[in-house]
Amino acid sequence: MRSAKTIFLAVLLLALLQVEEAGAQVQTARFTSMVPHTNAYYEYVPEGYPEPNKKYPLLIFLHGLGETGPGTAASLPAVLRNGPPKLINEGKFPKSFTVNNVNYKFLVISPQFNEWPTENDVDNIIDYLIAHYPVDINRVYLTGLSMGGGTVWNYSGNDISHATRVAGIVPVCGAGYPYQSHARTMASANLPVWATHNSIDGTVPPYYTIDYVNLINTAPVPPNPLAKKTIFTVPSNNHDAWSRTYDTSFRENGLNVYEWMLQYRRFLTVLPVTGLNLNAALINNKVALQWLTAGEVNVLDFTVQRSADGIAYNDIATLNSTGVNGAGASYVYQDINPPAGITYYRIKVQDTNGDKTFSDVKTVDIRKGSSINIYPNPASRELKILSTSTFNNSIIQISNTAGQVVLTKRLNGNAPYTFDIATLPAGTYYAIIDDKKGKQQFSFVKR
Repeated sequence: MRSAKTIFLAVLLLALLQVEEAGAQVQTARFTSMVPHTNAYYEYVPEGYPEPNKKYPLLIFLHGLGETGPGTAASLPAVLRNGPPKLINEGKFPKSFTVNNVNYKFLVISPQFNEWPTENDVDNIIDYLIAHYPVDINRVYLTGLSMGGGTVWNYSGNDISHATRVAGIVPVCGAGYPYQSHARTMASANLPVWATHNSIDGTVPPYYTIDYVNLINTAPVPPNPLAKKTIFTVPSNNHDAWSRTYDTSFRENGLNVYEWMLQYRRFLTVLPVTGLNLNAALINNKVALQWLTAGEVNVLDFTVQRSADGIAYNDIATLNSTGVNGAGASYVYQDINPPAGITYYRIKVQDTNGDKTFSDVKTVDIRKGSSINIYPNPASRELKILSTSTFNNSIIQISNTAGQVVLTKRLNGNAPYTFDIATLPAGTYYAIIDDKKGKQQFSFVKR
C-alpha cells in the first residue's frame, strides 16, 4: 500500500511539472546548480524563442524566505507561489511589453535558494545566465520580495559594479536594512529604483523601504532618475505587497513595474574574452605562441595574425574556442616559418555575432641569437621559462617586492623549465636570470 502511495505521489509531482510546461506559456524546471546556494530554477522563455541574433531582456526574480528549499522536484514548485513565476504558471504573464513603441519579450529566471542568498550569489547567477542565454546585457533587471527584496537592496548597494550592472530594480517589502553607504552607491550609479511596501507590515518594517528611497534621493549627488516608492495603504498587518506590485494591471503614471523597468537600459560593451594574455618566444628559429584567457562568452575562434611592419596583418592560423561555460582556456601555436627580421604577432578574437577584438601585439626578432620568455603572466600555479639559447650553469632567482628571495634554481640545457609557484602569496615578483651574457630581469604577477 505504501509503495502504491509513493508511486501515486511521484506521478502527481511529475504531472505538476508537466502542467507548468504545458500551459499557454513555457516555464521549465531546470535542476542545475548555478551557484552553491541554489540547485534548481524555473526558466521562462517567450514565444518564438530563440530568434536568430536576438538578445532578450532578463528579469531575475528572488523569492521570499518561505520558499527556500533544496532545489528538488518536491521543493521547487514553492517558487511558483508568488511573483512573476506565479503569473507565468497561471498564464497571466504578457507575452510581450511595448515601451516607447518598441516590443520586448522577457527571459524570466526564478532560482530556488537553500538559504539566504549573498551578493556574490546574485552576481554569479548573472554571469551564468549571460553565458548560457542570449541576454541583452544592457537590460538585466532584478526584483524580489521580502528576503529576495532585501537581497536586491544588498546586491545593488554593496558595490558600484553591481549597481551599474543592472538596468533597474524593484525590491518588494525588502528585508534589507537601509544603509546610507548602500543608498549612496545606488545613487552614484543612477540606478532606477521602484520600491514597494505595505503601510502596516509586522514582518519587515515599512521604514526600510521609505528610508532607503529617501537616502538615495538625498545623496550628495542625487540619482537620475530619482528613486520612487509606493506604499500600499492596508487596514491591518499585512506583509503581502507583492500581489499588487506584480499584477500587470497595477500601474502608476500609466506603467506597470515591467513596463517601468523596460524604460531603462545600461550602455555596456560586451567583452567576449577577458584576461587575454599573449606570449611569443623564438625557439630553434620557430616562434612559439601561447595565449591564455580568464573567461570566454560566445567566442567562436581565435586567429593568429602576423605582420612585418605592425600595420598590415595576415591570418596564418585559426583555432576554435575551447572555453566552456564562460571559463577561460589555454592555446598554443607554433609559427614554423617566421620571416627574417622583426615580426609582429597578435590574436584576433571573433565572437558568435561576427564581432572582432584584438590582443596586444608581441614582437619577435629572428636576427637575435638569444631570447628568454616567461609565461603565463599573470600566473597562478606554474611559471614557465623558454629560451632560444642553451642555459649553461645559469641561475634564476625569484624575489618579492620586499627583496626577499623566495626561489633559486640552477638552469642547464634549453628545454622549457617549469616552476611550482602555487604556494607563493599573491602579488608581484621579480625573476632575475644570471648567465654568461649578464643578468636579465623579468616581472610577473602571482594570482
